[in-house]
Amino acid sequence: MTPTLDLIDVGEHVCWVVEPHQGYAAATSAFLADGELFGDKVVIVGPPLDPAASAEVPRDATLVDPRSILGDGPTPDLGPMLGLVRREADMAGRQGYRALRVLAVMDQLIPPETGIEALIDHELRLDRLVADHEAIMVCAYGRDSFGAATLDHVACVHPRELGNGRSGPSFRMFSSGPGSWAVCGVVDSDGAPAFGAALAAATALSPTLRLHLDDLELMDAAGMRALVEAAADTSVHRITIEGANPTVRSCWEMLGYSNCEIRVELTP
Repeated sequence: MTPTLDLIDVGEHVCWVVEPHQGYAAATSAFLADGELFGDKVVIVGPPLDPAASAEVPRDATLVDPRSILGDGPTPDLGPMLGLVRREADMAGRQGYRALRVLAVMDQLIPPETGIEALIDHELRLDRLVADHEAIMVCAYGRDSFGAATLDHVACVHPRELGNGRSGPSFRMFSSGPGSWAVCGVVDSDGAPAFGAALAAATALSPTLRLHLDDLELMDAAGMRALVEAAADTSVHRITIEGANPTVRSCWEMLGYSNCEIRVELTP
């Protein structure tokens, strides 16, 4: 079954795991056609995974060569991608479009040497950007190009994932407002490194964080240790936790964190 991209709305940041047998055109044609239907500005970063997809690209869509974003430097830098989305989103509004609609072929954007922490930082910043602008962002990751662990790490900082036969990451962390992030699912020892990387990226954006845990089922000792380590960064002013369930609160107290001088506050 091919996932549909035609139900994605403004403000959504989606991770699309593309199956080897799936191709590109079948799932993207409706997404791109909706861009024309709703009056969105369409930007495609990276060449289509399937040559047949070129026939479905709207005539006024902007096609961006990933080499123009990455440059020729020895160190991978995904910052220009954020700049591109920000500029195009600002221009879309001035040009009379409803929103910016971006499809990024991440296989063409991510150099092999790019680390997991850099990917998480990039995607979390992108999530914040999409939330702040009238934009739709689909990041297409080919399953053949990325291992299961990498896909789980990048998917955890997307509010939504499309793909076949994947259980997905144990938790997700995504923007819920300026300096505010929602965390849902389970943060355990397997997800703690990704959670720590996501917190590091979030604190780089704002030294005062608010985490909403209303939909978080469990955070084990490894997850809480990642939270404490993030708060220990000298640039962090405070991390405020809201909506933690009784299990999370009990674990926090049993580990002794409630009696320590840590810049983490659990509010009622």
